[in-house]
This record gives sequence, C-alpha cells and structure tokens, in this order.
Amino acid sequence: MQSGKAPGIDGLPVDFYKAFWPEMGRDLLRVLRDSLRTGRLALSCRRAVLTLLPKKGDLQDIKNWRPVSLLCSDYKLLSKVLATRLRKVMESVIHVDQTYCVPGRLISDNVTLIRDILDLSRALGFDLGLISLDQEKAFDRVEHLYLWRTLEAMGFGSGFIAMIRVLYGDIESVLKINGGLGAPFKVERGIRQGCSMSGMLYSLSLEPFLHRLRAQLSGVSLPGCMTNFKMSVYADDLIILVTTQRDIDVLNKTVCAFKKISSAKVNWLKSEAVAVGNASTRTLCLPGGLTWRSGGLKYLGVYLGDETFIAQNWTGVLEAVEGRLKKWKWILPRMSYRG
Repeated sequence: MQSGKAPGIDGLPVDFYKAFWPEMGRDLLRVLRDSLRTGRLALSCRRAVLTLLPKKGDLQDIKNWRPVSLLCSDYKLLSKVLATRLRKVMESVIHVDQTYCVPGRLISDNVTLIRDILDLSRALGFDLGLISLDQEKAFDRVEHLYLWRTLEAMGFGSGFIAMIRVLYGDIESVLKINGGLGAPFKVERGIRQGCSMSGMLYSLSLEPFLHRLRAQLSGVSLPGCMTNFKMSVYADDLIILVTTQRDIDVLNKTVCAFKKISSAKVNWLKSEAVAVGNASTRTLCLPGGLTWRSGGLKYLGVYLGDETFIAQNWTGVLEAVEGRLKKWKWILPRMSYRG
C-alpha cells in the first residue's frame, strides 16, 4: 500500500500502520478475520468520507463533479488482499477487448486498435460506424445484488463473494463540504472509487453486457485477421463497431435491457457516432438522438481520425516545449557545476 495517501474518517494514514505494524499487526488481523467471520465490518470501516473532485464543464452542475470515497486504511488493507487474489483470475474471465484493470493489458491497446481500424477502413474502402457510449455515473450506478449474481455466474466461490460482500455490507458515507462533514447516509449501490477492487469489480459488472453484444453484433472483418472486431472497452469508455441497422438495433435493445438489471445508464447527449466510408453508413438510424458525423473522435484522451482531426493532438504542444526550453535557458547560467 502506498504511503502519503489521504486517511479515512479515523484519521489514521497508511504510514501509521507501517510504523506500528510490529505492535498492532496481529491484533488488526484478528479484528479483520472476526469481521469476515461475522459478516460485518466496524463502523469506521463501513463509513467513508465522500469528497468531490471537479470534472470538465459547468461546475454549477452536480453532474460535473466526481465523488471519491476516502476509506480507512484498515479497510484498504482488507480490500487490497482480496484485490490481489482477484487480479490473478481477471485475464481468464474478462474478454480481450476489455483492458481496464486486467494484468498484461494496456490502455494503449484500445487506442491502437481503434486507430488501426480507422486507417484500414479508409484505405480499403470499408463502411462502418463507431458509436462511443458515455456511461452516466458508471461506478455509482452498479447495483450490488446484480454484482453478486454476476460473480456467481462467472464461477467465483461463495466464500470469496461473501468476503467482498462484507466490504459493501451496510456501508455509509459522509459528505465533506468546505472542510466540514455532513450527516451519514446509507449507500445501497455503487462501487467505491477508493477501494482497491473498484476497477476490477466494475469491469466484471460490465462483462455480461459486452458478452451479449459480442454474441449478436456482426463486427468488422479485416484482411489477415481470424476474428471480427466488435468493440473496444476501457472502464466506462466504450466504442461499439456497427455496419448494419441490425447492429444498431441490437445495441439499443441491449442497452435498455442492461439498464433494467444493473441500473447502468447511457448518457446519449455525451455519446458520439462517427461514420467511416461512403454515404451508406450515414443512412442508418441512431438511438438517443445521436447523429452521424465524420472526421474522427476523441478516445481515451487521443484524437483519432483523419489528418485534420489527428493534428489536434499537437495543439499547444509546441508552445509548451518552447516555454520549457526558455525556462531551462534562463536557469542554466545560474546553476553551478554541482547543480
């Protein structure tokens, strides 16, 4: 566990446990084992301090703030142990087109895949559409009962699931505003962003939705490839590849069904649809008020598409480099040979 992290409601950081582990380690392990046996954590472990971090957009809109749970270090210790076990099997239960929190898979895999598909489609004259889905409050909307049943369906043991359920049993949060704490309130759904397992649990919760799409979408077949490419997924950043109206209808139907069982919600206002090829793709009807556009899209912080769109990746870079060089040029004469 990393040092220097913000503590939870008890005010004890990770550094405290590292410093006094010889004196209190056995007692803490005994407490955690007892919590797992009884199925209930201590109140300080169950209660998180909820702080809000600003996102892009109008900060007067509550949707543009990201909640982060500050959890106690003893809670983090238990979740870290379970996360270490869970990480060992992630690669075997998560499909290769999903890379978030899966050992051996990188975010660059997603960017490279979409970039290559766009380039090859233009070069070979393929017609396809890319639909980028924006998940509204993705982590906060995961239903706990749905998550437990998903883990059961994936073959996780009842004992391991029970230990994860302890971390989410009867949990509470207190909102931190202007340096003060509000009254505690119950949290009955959502994955805590601050828990070591949060990313892996979210990827697992999304897998049934993606599995349904993989089984029904046509996908894109590229020369020399043995399989069709149907999607690229990193956490709540999804790009679905469509070629026919049936693909779009399947996507819309699956999104609606997934919302009913998991409470997941697509924000169509922030979603995008990009058409590649001739006019045939642009005649396909899109859900949620989406409209086709061309050029490219921004995926995982990178502009992908035609040359004009890709050029936006370099906006401001030259100015930043020149500014850094000028700073070094000013500092260099003032430095001694010792630095």
